[in-house]
Amino acid sequence: MKRIEFLKLLAGSLAGTAIAGLFQKSYAGVEAQTTNISDCLIRSEIGRQLNPPCLDKQAQNSQNSGKSVSSRYVELGKTGLKVSTMGFGVSRTMEPALVLAVMDAGINFMDTGRSYFRGQNEVMLGRTLGARRNEVIIQSKLRVNLDGDGLNSKDDIKRVLNQMEESLAASLKALNTDFIDVMLIHGAEKAAVIHHPEIMKFFERQKSKGIIRAHGFSTHQNQVELIRAENRVDFYDVIMTTYNHKGAYVHMNSGRKSSWDQAALESELLAARERGVGLVAMKTCSGGPYAPSPEARQSYVEALRWVLGRQLVHTMAVAMANHAQIRENLKAWN
Repeated sequence: MKRIEFLKLLAGSLAGTAIAGLFQKSYAGVEAQTTNISDCLIRSEIGRQLNPPCLDKQAQNSQNSGKSVSSRYVELGKTGLKVSTMGFGVSRTMEPALVLAVMDAGINFMDTGRSYFRGQNEVMLGRTLGARRNEVIIQSKLRVNLDGDGLNSKDDIKRVLNQMEESLAASLKALNTDFIDVMLIHGAEKAAVIHHPEIMKFFERQKSKGIIRAHGFSTHQNQVELIRAENRVDFYDVIMTTYNHKGAYVHMNSGRKSSWDQAALESELLAARERGVGLVAMKTCSGGPYAPSPEARQSYVEALRWVLGRQLVHTMAVAMANHAQIRENLKAWN
């Protein structure tokens, strides 16, 4: 039985009761806050699975007490980096004032990458931070543009490693820093790439030299398979993945659609978290205003509260293109 079918069946069986109303309201993401996710598990044919009624009961208790069960700052897995549970997806803006505004609001996790604005996004962020560099945790990304099979050639391996060296050096220069807190492979799709021995050695070398403090990968496609593979290999410090209440997203620029098995993803994320991996969510609002079905749309605030309430990821990279969006999104965090 698919998770959504399970939820509909359970909600239907509770219809007409106060519990059913709470279940349906909380799962939709309205005012969702929850307790520790590891306390709300059930066993199923797919393995560990979140138990929504358990989470929603804890959510109600939290709301009644007037206290938030989640801290605004947490350790990013075993990286030793303390991050705000809401981060700033810098990629959508070239406005320094927005960076300063989120910093002044207490957000210290900044997500950028080589690909954004052809490298100029990193330049803007580096110039904006200036002397305040050490107030934030910077996560950037580099691309490995080839299939796993292409890494079997020594010439290809050398070429790719040179490209990675050059990309990392360019990021350091653009960000005006001598180290990057978290460096990810951008948009990973194949385990053969992220777990190629030479790729992993590259990241370990940079980490041992202090050029990066943590390594990882981001993924928009094949999320469950990649994270499952990483849970077996147990190498990377950080995983950034799509995650929202809908289990799907529509890319606001390209219109590309993607969906995933929510229960399977949450099970793999939980396994990764238990190993000490730092987890970063993205596309968190795509299940709200950009949800494929109009009836599933929520406000940005409710979509973000759902992610925060699950307490599964450590932080999330939220794009905020103007001051109004910053003010709105902060309602979910404050």
